[in-house]
Amino acid sequence: MKIIFDRDELLTALIPAASIAPGKNTIASIEGILFECPGDEPGECRITSYDMEKGLRTCVPAKIMSGGSFIINSQNILQIVRSMPCGEITIDIDEANHAKITGGNSFFEISSIPGDSFPALPLLTGERSYKLPQYIFRSLVMKTSFAIAQNSAKPIFNGVYFSVENSVMKCVGCDGSRLGYAEYEIGSDAPDASFIVPGRILIETLKNIKDTEDDMEIFLARKHVIFKVGEYTYFSRLIDGEYMNYKRIIPETFERSAYVNTETFLKAAERALIVTEDKLGGSSSKTFIKLEFAENTLKISSASTGGSVYEEIPVSMNGDELVIGFNCRFLVDALKVAEDSETVCIKMNGPLMGICIEAANGGDEEKKDPVKYTLFVMPLRMNGR
Repeated sequence: MKIIFDRDELLTALIPAASIAPGKNTIASIEGILFECPGDEPGECRITSYDMEKGLRTCVPAKIMSGGSFIINSQNILQIVRSMPCGEITIDIDEANHAKITGGNSFFEISSIPGDSFPALPLLTGERSYKLPQYIFRSLVMKTSFAIAQNSAKPIFNGVYFSVENSVMKCVGCDGSRLGYAEYEIGSDAPDASFIVPGRILIETLKNIKDTEDDMEIFLARKHVIFKVGEYTYFSRLIDGEYMNYKRIIPETFERSAYVNTETFLKAAERALIVTEDKLGGSSSKTFIKLEFAENTLKISSASTGGSVYEEIPVSMNGDELVIGFNCRFLVDALKVAEDSETVCIKMNGPLMGICIEAANGGDEEKKDPVKYTLFVMPLRMNGR
């Protein structure tokens, strides 16, 4: 088998493929990337990586001198191609499965594995499908995935819950302390469904999602979800389980509300983060950020063993004054998600009840993000301070 690639085109495909393949696995074929020539069309090589839970498939233009399929360790091939000069790269596999890789004046020889050793893939088709602009999908995922857990004992907390009902796609992420909710009117022909997508595949998919109106497609199978983004097809096993009743978490009414410039609030919270995570003291202890909402001023403060911070920013307050504390990292993460809104509305009840952050109403209708969202963050007890 012998194929010739353009170095830059091959590298563009290998980077996302290598991020899917696990770095270490007892099965060598799972650590590798599968090359199949020809691919879906003549004159291209199909590249696949799969870790038994999630995967990626794409095609790269190639000159196919002789066809076949083989597997090369993902990190080895990525490092080799990345180190080579621009121009053509030739991969030649002999009968002993030695891969000879040539580019410019560079020559490598590494081992490969026959392609038929690669694990069986799920069918990359689904009974139900959805089409939406890439920037909308990015917004839905960004406004919810920030709140999911990484390795929770409850699997549903490790993913984003998607629900399509009455032409509206709703997404929810929650880790027990914070929640992100977003919705978008996807269209009247969208079939109803509900499913939980692991956060890891969403993060990988976002790497190839652009801030563009170009469409992407979601295909839903019985146990898998498939995302088609341009030349890339991402797929993943769904999280099995019943999602919680998230509607009970968000209060229906609020006693207070405050309107604040999003960037101003975010920058102030990021400065407080230096103290709350005790970077000044050099220890690993963490403390809370204290927010004092008054009629026209929000007082932001924190103190740790390494130092303290105090700042005031303007707000427009409705309701009684309130003093409330938060995990500063959680608050910063939520405000980063809301950055595309110039002004946010902070809805509050008591000092021990969660707050909701939403885009403030008003302004030019054409400039509004069509994705509606609510970000919910639980407070911390401040031990009398």
